[in-house]
Amino acid sequence: MKDQTNEGYVNARFAEQLLRFGDPKRALPFARRAWELARVGRMEADFISVARLHGTAALGLNDLDTAAGRLQHALTRARAVSRVEEELPTLTALAELHRRKNEPATARELLNQIWDAAERGPYPIFHADARNVLAQIERDQGNREAAIAAATKAYTLAWCDGISADGKVCYAYHHGLTTARKHLQELGAPEPQLPPFDASKFEPLPDVELNPKDEFWVDPASLDSNS
Repeated sequence: MKDQTNEGYVNARFAEQLLRFGDPKRALPFARRAWELARVGRMEADFISVARLHGTAALGLNDLDTAAGRLQHALTRARAVSRVEEELPTLTALAELHRRKNEPATARELLNQIWDAAERGPYPIFHADARNVLAQIERDQGNREAAIAAATKAYTLAWCDGISADGKVCYAYHHGLTTARKHLQELGAPEPQLPPFDASKFEPLPDVELNPKDEFWVDPASLDSNS
């Protein structure tokens, strides 16, 4: 059981990372396997997370029926146990689902449930994703200025701690930033001028020396001698 629980966790994390890089096709099998294994540990948090991941991956592949079922499942359970960090991205995915179904009013209603919690969090990554969906809704309806405002906000949120002036160090949310940039380019609008990442503003990570022979180390030779 423990091995399967760990396998489920690893599959979920792979799915999460692939979705953040905008690759739902590769994310789907990991998300599907994580969903299957969630029944092993029967942890509420796992059920919520993997339902969201499976639904989001299905949405990325335009499987709207599967996406609707999994995402609604995730939203209901996330709200039942007050898991805001799962509720917000689920609402965003559901908003995108209704946008694709040409139901902008429902999509906007779902996004309106995000703004206050995202600002209070703060949850810049979730907030950026939601603003990018709003930008697309505004574009769909021909609202250029509103779309630019939403995309600019998404870009600013996704910037996080920024990208270094030489472009070699990135502490920005890649998927959110590239999506916002694409919106702005296609709308003929400039990208916000934001301060680059400056390492001097942050404390350096401490140097840690790993000791392979700490108090938990077991000499393999002792295992052989006891066998």
